[in-house]
Amino acid sequence: MARSLLKAHERVKSLEWEHSYVRSPDRYPTEYKIPARTKDPFRHIMRDFFAMENDKDDRVYGSLQGVLARTDGTNKGDPRYVEILKALLPSLCDAEYFASQCMMQLSETVENVELRQGYLAQELDEIRHAQSEAWLARYYAKSYHDPAGFNVSRRCREWNPLLMAARSYTSTYVADDPIVGCLSLQVVGEAAYTNPVFVAMTEQAALSGDSVLPSLFLSIQSDEGRHMANGFSTLAAVLSVDDNLPLVQRDLDAMIWRNHKFFDVVVPVMFDYCRTPSQEARPYREYWDDWVWHDYGGGYLSKLEKFGLVVPDSLRLARRDIPWMGHTAAMLLYALWPLNFWRQAPVPESAFDWFEQHYPGWYSYFGPFWEDAVEWADPANGTLAMDALPEIPPLCRVCLNPCVFPRLDLAEVHTEEHGGRWHAFCSTVCRDVFHRHPARYNAHQNFGERFHGWNLADVVVEMGLLRPDGKTLIGQPHLQTERMWTIDDLRRIGFELRYPLAERKVTA
Repeated sequence: MARSLLKAHERVKSLEWEHSYVRSPDRYPTEYKIPARTKDPFRHIMRDFFAMENDKDDRVYGSLQGVLARTDGTNKGDPRYVEILKALLPSLCDAEYFASQCMMQLSETVENVELRQGYLAQELDEIRHAQSEAWLARYYAKSYHDPAGFNVSRRCREWNPLLMAARSYTSTYVADDPIVGCLSLQVVGEAAYTNPVFVAMTEQAALSGDSVLPSLFLSIQSDEGRHMANGFSTLAAVLSVDDNLPLVQRDLDAMIWRNHKFFDVVVPVMFDYCRTPSQEARPYREYWDDWVWHDYGGGYLSKLEKFGLVVPDSLRLARRDIPWMGHTAAMLLYALWPLNFWRQAPVPESAFDWFEQHYPGWYSYFGPFWEDAVEWADPANGTLAMDALPEIPPLCRVCLNPCVFPRLDLAEVHTEEHGGRWHAFCSTVCRDVFHRHPARYNAHQNFGERFHGWNLADVVVEMGLLRPDGKTLIGQPHLQTERMWTIDDLRRIGFELRYPLAERKVTA
């Protein structure tokens, strides 16, 4: 049996030919040289892969649905945690679609049948992941007591600040050289960050009382191991050609930074702020050290030193930022709550000691903001948390993150004029990425440029962030249902968005 399956697998690879009756597709251009034959990362595909995929579909869409319906699992979860899933699930779903496109591009570019078989299998995985995450969002929308927000991400993702940054990151899978897409997706995203997202997040879900998400996320993570093998095989093949080494060193450094500027902004908010901290809860910085610094940097990347690759400096810079990045992001997301489609809540004073214990110095930088947030949360007081940010901070032209990380007093901001416009960059890494392909970024309009001078209430209406009654905002700065913010509350305050960089004159 095993012999016949291996023969069948080899025969599938022998069917790789150029058709005489159809024009060959245009290859996506690449700077890299790819060897014609390499080790096959998916040799087990004929025997295990398709049976495993069928089993996962049956489990996710069959028995799981019946169990969830009986347990009412969504409403047993901590609402702080369930609310942030309104942002997480559509971001992940977009990432899966971009990942499937990345596999298509690699299949067209890499003329290596062993690697291409792996890309095909991963493409099928990514499509199933996107469908599963869309199904999970639909389930929450149908069963959660406040479904508003689970159904609006598609219409407001173009201008929501968080989703704009998410799409900027996931575009790294497809908007560059296909091998760069492999580095961002498989070599960094899946090898370094899927463990914190799909494994450690299940622990957070369980601590928050949610039995729904862990079943799906652990199913997804079981695929990621094969995807990491895909990326490692591609990287090993690329590094077997000496001319590729400086390209890999340059691009891997940039892609580690781009992954860091998305995952390490968003994920620590979910870990540390979107549940009520308890003494047994671990902070995100510990997960990051375990999964990213030690396992990925010390294990995965160190194996590549025999090819001459040096662990990129951006990984060390990322570790420098980790103690503060998530706290700045949580503060910023709370201040921007009218532009979001999920409910948030101030950090309770009972949690201050937990934050100070795990992040020494936290209170002096962030405690006063959260103390004031209790007053800002009540619409009767007529104040906004956004008053703490009187103007929109500079937005990085490349990653679209505000240039406020890792902490306001430590932020790095570079501004320069290019192509008749002013641009801000959060780091020299993003600035260098811009200058390699300026046309890719120069024409883009960021959130600050789009809504400079607008009344905040008009922005909320423009983005479609009102509930079915046409008055109540989807996003809220508290978890109460008795008195929610309305569009009239915002109009009474009359907050105007300002982006100073949009006013800066360019030289003739």
